[in-house]
Amino acid sequence: MTDFEAIASVPYFKGLKEEAINSILEYTSVKDLSKGKYLFMSDDICNNLYLVKKGLIEVFHIGDEGKKIIMHQAGVGAILGDTIIFDEGKYRANAYAAEDTELLSIGKGDMEALIYRYPGIAMGMIVDFGRRIRVLKAFAAEIALTDVKKRIIRLLLELAGKEETNGDNTVTLSNLPTQDEMAYRIGTVREVLCKGLHKLEKDNLVKVKRGKIIICNVAGLREFILEEDKESLFPMTLPTKKLEVVYTALE
Repeated sequence: MTDFEAIASVPYFKGLKEEAINSILEYTSVKDLSKGKYLFMSDDICNNLYLVKKGLIEVFHIGDEGKKIIMHQAGVGAILGDTIIFDEGKYRANAYAAEDTELLSIGKGDMEALIYRYPGIAMGMIVDFGRRIRVLKAFAAEIALTDVKKRIIRLLLELAGKEETNGDNTVTLSNLPTQDEMAYRIGTVREVLCKGLHKLEKDNLVKVKRGKIIICNVAGLREFILEEDKESLFPMTLPTKKLEVVYTALE
């Protein structure tokens, strides 16, 4: 992917003419991070908008008792810092390169100059931010109105993906994110997630083993979810880079 293609892929830069994209590139610098290097720390002031051109940035919190909770994995095409760059906001999480990463960076002042020069960027950002707000509001309603069991089921089905199951209707999820990460994703805590999984296990819908979850009856899980609710609702992405979804016969 070229720098031009990367910039043109940003939601609020889409639709701009080639001349405008080239102007944006004049304000853009390249930042290379080797694996393990930090992009920013919690409470750092956001002075740049970052676009991931290559590699992977992992965004995480340090919770109680020093637990690391991964909030988001920003892969190619992801944007970081755009929601807080204009008010001198501070980052509320840490971010480091999970692998060698190349980013395109635009400074706060340059971003403001670009918006004045190309008002279409501002309109694109308003539309994109509005979409994100709708997702967050729907997620808040999901937490308030939906029991944890349904949220767990939706999460399992999302991790399993849309692939067809094999003849015996089973799916094995291996190399899963931690239970803390999965609980954070659905707006609960690890203890509640564990209880919910054990209830599903008693109903013979899943089997929980060390490092894996076997969905014994995918069709049975889907019966709990209305058709209009099958689209992903969770605003945070899970660290699924190493997730393995295996469709095999249940042993």
